[in-house]
Amino acid sequence: IHEDYDISLLAEFGLQPRKYYLLVARLEPENNIEMAIQGFLASGETDKKELIIVGKTNTPHGKYLVGKYTGQPGIRFVGGIYDFKKLNSVRYYSFAYFHGHSVGGTNPSLLEAMASSCYILAHDNIFNRAVLKDNAHYYASSQAVTKLLNSIYELNESCRNKFIENNLQEIRNEYSWESLIDKHEKYFYWLLSQKQ
Repeated sequence: IHEDYDISLLAEFGLQPRKYYLLVARLEPENNIEMAIQGFLASGETDKKELIIVGKTNTPHGKYLVGKYTGQPGIRFVGGIYDFKKLNSVRYYSFAYFHGHSVGGTNPSLLEAMASSCYILAHDNIFNRAVLKDNAHYYASSQAVTKLLNSIYELNESCRNKFIENNLQEIRNEYSWESLIDKHEKYFYWLLSQKQ
């Protein structure tokens, strides 16, 4: 669990606490970035907050997204952030965090967002639900993103702190080094018992 956040690091990116949505991902189609962008643009949020997109923009899909959405109200591509303290601070001070990954099991960037106390809006799929359970708001279309963002302030009051605390507890219980080592140890002992 991250605790070393520095609000002054936001200045490098022109950010103010809780004044932006955040999306951190490889800019590839399976991460549903365009779904989040389109939903954000159709919502009433573009005059209140920005959507900050973190990730290398030199991929073919990244170039497509930058070409299509640069200059749109509230959309900003900031490239990759490779300093862990900066990235975790940007995560922590976001208003909400989009996690659009849709393939491949437990995603490390989702665990990092959880460990950074992010309020998570996640693509609705079995991988994200397996990790987040009921501790996120889910979307499966740009229209669902728009609907979610248009009700986010009402949802925020009832859900934000509960979701964040439950996700931090999940990190402590399921994804800490101690927990992972314990699970592996039990598994290896079980394997050894099967040989006998």
